[in-house]
Amino acid sequence: MLTTLPKVYLLLTTSAIILLWVGYFVRSLYKERTKVNPYIYSSYILYALFIILWILSNAYFQSPLLTYFDESTAIFMALFANMTSYLAFAFAFLFSCRLASKHPDKRLSKWQFRLTSITTLVALIVNVIPNLTVIGVTIQAPSVFTIEFGPFAPLFFLNAFLFVILTSINFFKLRKSNIKLNKEKSIYLMIGIFIYMISTIASQIIIPVIWADFSYTWVPPALSVTEALLIGYTLLYHRLYSFKYLLFWSLSYSINLILYLTPIIIIYDLTTPSDLLYICIVAIIFTGLLWDKTLKKTKKIASIIIYKDKQTPVEKIYKIAEEFKYSSSNAIIKLASILNTPKEELLLIGKNTNYNIFIPHLNQSHSALVKDELDYQIHYSPKTANAELHQVQEKMSESKTALILPIFGENKLISHFLISANKHDNTTFSNEEISAIQWVLTKVQGYIESERKVRQSQALANSIAHEMRNPLSQLQYHFEKIKHHYQKNTEHEKQEDLIKNELNQGCLAIQKGAQLIDIILSEAKNTAISDDLFHHHSISLLTQQIIDEYVFDSEEMKQKITLDLEDDFVVNINDTLYGFILFNLLRNATYYFDECNSSISIRLVKGFATNKLIFRDTGPGIDSHILPNIFDDFFTHNKEGGSGLGLSYCLRVMHAFEGNIACYSTKGEFTEFVLSFPHIEGDINALNSHKPNTPPLINKKDNSLKTVLIVDDKKVQRMLIHTFINKDNLTLLQAENGEEAVEIATNNKLDLIFMDSRMPVMNGIDAAKKIKIIYPNLPIIALTGESSHEEISAITQVMDGYLTKPVSKAQLQQVVDKWL
Repeated sequence: MLTTLPKVYLLLTTSAIILLWVGYFVRSLYKERTKVNPYIYSSYILYALFIILWILSNAYFQSPLLTYFDESTAIFMALFANMTSYLAFAFAFLFSCRLASKHPDKRLSKWQFRLTSITTLVALIVNVIPNLTVIGVTIQAPSVFTIEFGPFAPLFFLNAFLFVILTSINFFKLRKSNIKLNKEKSIYLMIGIFIYMISTIASQIIIPVIWADFSYTWVPPALSVTEALLIGYTLLYHRLYSFKYLLFWSLSYSINLILYLTPIIIIYDLTTPSDLLYICIVAIIFTGLLWDKTLKKTKKIASIIIYKDKQTPVEKIYKIAEEFKYSSSNAIIKLASILNTPKEELLLIGKNTNYNIFIPHLNQSHSALVKDELDYQIHYSPKTANAELHQVQEKMSESKTALILPIFGENKLISHFLISANKHDNTTFSNEEISAIQWVLTKVQGYIESERKVRQSQALANSIAHEMRNPLSQLQYHFEKIKHHYQKNTEHEKQEDLIKNELNQGCLAIQKGAQLIDIILSEAKNTAISDDLFHHHSISLLTQQIIDEYVFDSEEMKQKITLDLEDDFVVNINDTLYGFILFNLLRNATYYFDECNSSISIRLVKGFATNKLIFRDTGPGIDSHILPNIFDDFFTHNKEGGSGLGLSYCLRVMHAFEGNIACYSTKGEFTEFVLSFPHIEGDINALNSHKPNTPPLINKKDNSLKTVLIVDDKKVQRMLIHTFINKDNLTLLQAENGEEAVEIATNNKLDLIFMDSRMPVMNGIDAAKKIKIIYPNLPIIALTGESSHEEISAITQVMDGYLTKPVSKAQLQQVVDKWL
């Protein structure tokens, strides 16, 4: 009896494992992002439940209960085993039909429904009517019995095996499915069904029929756990381990196990039972000490056998982490080689709006989005389920993206994406590959971020040199014209007007250069674009001015730009930032003027909710696989010396304008940028007629003498402000640091103070605090060369306002008007 107990325990344990698995399976379905068609999974659940009942009925014949009850109970249990095994096969056939079904709702074909109904009715009749399938059971002992089959037993078994064959055919059909993941899953499904078929044919047909031996009938029920778990695994999980990877680990542990079992078996045969305890102790110690070391060796052997290489692909991916210390681009190229993906289509890019649609799903799963997995989920889900996931699928199809893997920064927000196209062999990404890549990218996230900052610094240096070149060239141009007018013009009055105009233009160029410096400093500090300098403008007038400024020294370039600015509208923007956008688009387009004789057209389109500026060039166009990435930080293509910051900054500027910029292109035909602006009510005629010439005079309502203190450590700055606001009714005092300012304020009655924020001895903020204690109502206006959030916050808490250097005469006079 003791020899039969292990079989009973094995079968009971097997049924318990499958029952727990079914519970886990059902629970996991509720966590799915997609509601999968319930008919598919319900068929599998019923299949697994009948497998459990079949195993338990077989356990009866291996237990002492077989001899405890009489023959009639054994016959009933044999018939019960027949029906539970049959129903398990029937439901396995049903869910395989739904998996392979080409109908949108995965319903059964008419012949499948009829076949199942008829065969089930036949199976029920031949098992319910006595003596048709089982006539009697000869019981000798637990696990020792003989079943006498009836005349319809062959028909019944043939009926059941018909379902096994049809199920195998359906699984084989999945190999030809358009859903790539089905091809991968079919391997596991076929393995599960073949294990069951071979064990059943051998133990329940060949051995009982030829040798009349029923002692091995427990084998198929015990092995059914493999079939149930393999099939359940492929149904529940959409990210599978590759078959090679599982073979590698199985072979590694098998070889290692053989190394330790072989000497133990040999020694056991040569020793007496009294020495067995000592042998076991030595074997356990020996195994514990050397297992890991020998496993490393056996893994290399298994890798050579399976992968024809000493290292597995996963081990190669792990080693790439070292490459990121030196160059992320080189590391990505090596990773592409290991994954067998196109090198130019495996990209590490920064977070941008083109991938916003993916972010909620990536944040939810904290794992990769795989196109093949989405295809599978959506294929087996109702049409109405999860419209957002359909949008994600369409977006990935449109951009020919197979894998999107997020990289999370220190704040647990997505900072980068790893984007990949399909593999060369068109296979799907396996679980071990994705897990290894995630581990590597998590480990090297700091290197990636550091490299990004280094590249940003390099790009900023390039941007400073590049962006400052234009206003300085204009400045030189206007001063050269001054020289020219002095030399050529003999009419004194006309000469003064021309010189005044050129000086105004030169000052304007300097102001724009200063604003560009502020933009670059803001980018370096990663601060948001402030709307303090946003004003209403006529888009037509401003665009015309910027185009004239860009082509001021090139008649040939003027001929290649066509403007249609009749459909004018009001925008609330900063003119310098808007000029940055147009200059960037013009530079990109004119880069190809000589190469392909292209041209540029700019037109305005006024809409109801949004207004648009459409910038179109007939240059070489942009490849469709590159187009989604052109607004990424540092992204450049086919241009030497580009920093890659231009279009990414244009996108941030347009978002600050509460608008957007989008790009459309056809390779070899055109590239079109659409700048969208929100609709704003305003008087276009008033904006077009406005001429910011001479600033208003100082308010004369109070002509009494006023005293103004100018505080700055730079003498040239004090003298410039002195020149701008010097009037008869103003007494102007100067101080070169905060300490002097406090002393002067203490000993003099002041009406207004202009205070530099950063000075030696005592800075402007500390000085203002001391002065405000004495004179809380004395207006103090800060002068700052930078506009970080921290500095502005500190200034506004103490002072009454601030101006950004270099200040203009108009700004200073407005402040004097307001406070005096």
